Amino acid sequence: MIYGGQFNPIHIGHMLVASESYQFVQPDEFLFLPSYQSPLKEHNESYLIESERVNMLELAIKDLQFGVVDRRELNRKGTSYTFDTIKEIQSEYPEHQIYFIIGTDQYENLNKWKNIDELKEMLIFVVVNREVDRQDVHEGMLALHIPRIDVSSTDIRNRCKNRQSIKMLVTPRIETYIKRGRLYEN
Repeated sequence: MIYGGQFNPIHIGHMLVASESYQFVQPDEFLFLPSYQSPLKEHNESYLIESERVNMLELAIKDLQFGVVDRRELNRKGTSYTFDTIKEIQSEYPEHQIYFIIGTDQYENLNKWKNIDELKEMLIFVVVNREVDRQDVHEGMLALHIPRIDVSSTDIRNRCKNRQSIKMLVTPRIETYIKRGRLYEN
């Protein structure tokens, strides 16, 4: 199972999605796949270097007690296309069924994804309701309904910039990491 994203920073919403997806599918492996640069998102001055995002993912994994960070998109640099990454992973694990977690926002933009029709043949999308209470999905995909937690990385970065509390939006380990490093403050 693969959970891709910027994770800038990873927060309790991401962690709930990871935990619920892990329990739902019960995969042999769970990969957190931080993107170097998402083709469908703007990147600005609050975009952290890769090592900081990976360190926070590692702290989240300690709390979740499952998962590993797959750094291939960070190492490759440039725009991260899911299709290219999945082709690579599929060649490494040809016997495994790949599940890929996305939210409602990504589900509604799948038509913009590179080689989406081929990609749908290569994996099973697990679509998690985000900003909606329920999510209906196309055939061949799984819908996962979880309690909604409307937390965003953008909000957390803005709170840090304005020196506001991020307590309970991230785990205590990640809060301490962000505060010690004065991340997102300028």
